[in-house]
Formats: sequence, structure tokens, C-alpha cells
Amino acid sequence: MGLMHAGLLWRAGLDVTVLDHRPERALRLNADGYRVSGAAGDFHAAVPVNATAAEVGPCDFVIILVKAYSTRDAVAHCAAAVSERSVVLTLQNGLGNLEVLQGAFGLERVLAGTTASGAYRTGDDEVAVAGIGQIALGGEDRRAAERACGLLCAAGLPAEVNDDVQAILWAKAIVNAGINPLGALTRLRNGQLLQAPAVRALMERIVREACRVAHAAGVAPGEDLVAVVEEVARKTANNRCSMLQVLKAGPPTEIDYINGYIATLGRELGCPCPVNATVRDLVAAAEPRRGSYAP
Repeated sequence: MGLMHAGLLWRAGLDVTVLDHRPERALRLNADGYRVSGAAGDFHAAVPVNATAAEVGPCDFVIILVKAYSTRDAVAHCAAAVSERSVVLTLQNGLGNLEVLQGAFGLERVLAGTTASGAYRTGDDEVAVAGIGQIALGGEDRRAAERACGLLCAAGLPAEVNDDVQAILWAKAIVNAGINPLGALTRLRNGQLLQAPAVRALMERIVREACRVAHAAGVAPGEDLVAVVEEVARKTANNRCSMLQVLKAGPPTEIDYINGYIATLGRELGCPCPVNATVRDLVAAAEPRRGSYAP
């Protein structure tokens, strides 16, 4: 997702640099660029890539697109690129990223949002764009949010300001909580989750638990989220969820920042979430680094 966004912003004529935590990969991509294909068109992106923020220097606009478990590391890695004039935007999945970034950079300078776009690597130097979707973002500084939307829209990434950031973050997280762990654990396609009565019942319980926690936290993520989650599963019926692909590939999943986050916060707020807690534990047990998953 980071390379996709960087490539599209670069293609639109903006001064863009990618910050990579792997020095050897950064050196290779900086020298040779990378290929973008799929829904965004096919083109070669000659985007500068660096391994240290000091090489980049202060930036006006910093987009964080790392896995949720790497957010704190990303804060440390990009700190030298963030000045008092910088705006930082997270378009990550999961809950808790916004709070980490606000703690590091301040409330006024951090924006958060969600994106319906999808992209995946087909190699270190190739990115396939599965689809370009709507971005919704917002923050304490509405003018900064409007400027960010302008930059993204100019790059062909449709974006709009939403004044209720927590609502959009929770709504996206609840959709992921209802679909991803069940798809990962059952290996069913998204549409098939709705065809298995026991799985569909679990989905509903996950979503209702999550909504109770959101409301207890003072967040209104929307009406009838069960219907919303089921509609997303229908629209992506042939997809196998990304969490299943991650389990097969070996790196950690983001389960601790989706169902795990919901279950932990629910416990703190007096809203027990036994189904969310259980699916979190099952996915964690299936991860090679924490369990014994056999592809």
C-alpha cells in the first residue's frame, strides 16, 4: 500500500520519497524503481527510496502505511522527517494507531483515515493494485485534512474529509473483525462465510460485541453494522481474506489490533467480548511465530 500510494503521488508530479526499513531493498529500489500494475494502470515508478529519515529531511506530509504492530517502530524510524510543520496521516488497518501517532507527534498534526483500496506485492520491485477505493480522513485540523484530500485526489485517490474520525476507524475495524479472522481460520472465501450458518452466527456475535465496546468508548460507528459487514462479504464474495494469506506466508497478523484490541478494551470498559477474545487467541495460535500453523 505504501508503494502504491507513493507511485500514484509521484505520477501526479508530487515530490515523494519512500522510507524503507530495509537498507538493502531501499538501495535497490532507489536505483531501479518499481513497477505498478493493475487498477491504477501499468507504469514504472522512479520514486526515491531511502532507509533513514535523516537522508530525507523534514517533509510537509507523511503517510504511515505499515502493519499496526510496526507503528511504534515507524514513529522512531520517521521522526527525523517530521517537523513542527509536518502533517502525519495514518491509513492503516486496526485500532490504536492514531493514539500512538498523536502521542508521538501531537493531536494537531495527526490525521487518520480509512481506504477501500487494495494492493499487494508480486515481488520486491512490483506492486499489483487490486482496486482504487474511497478514502475518508479527518483530524483536529480540518484545513490540514482538506489539503491532504486535495493531494490524494490529484493523484487519482478519491478522498473526502470526515469529521468523526473514531467512527470511521471503528467501522472499518469492525468489518475487518467480522470477516478476516473467520476467513483465516476456516479458509473459506468471504461469500462462503455467509453460507455456513455457524460461521455467520459467529460473525454476528463478533460484530455485536464490537459495537457494544465502541458505544461504551463513546464512539458511534454506524447503524446495523451486522448488515454492513455481511454486505462487504457479499461484495467481496470471491476473495480470500488477507489474514489467511498472512498466516500462510508466515509474518504476524494484525489480530491483536483488531479483535484483540476490541476484546482488551471491552474488558477494561466492563463489556466482555468472549467471541472476539477467542478468535484472537485462535488466530494467534495459528501464527507460525506463536503457534504451529501448517499451510
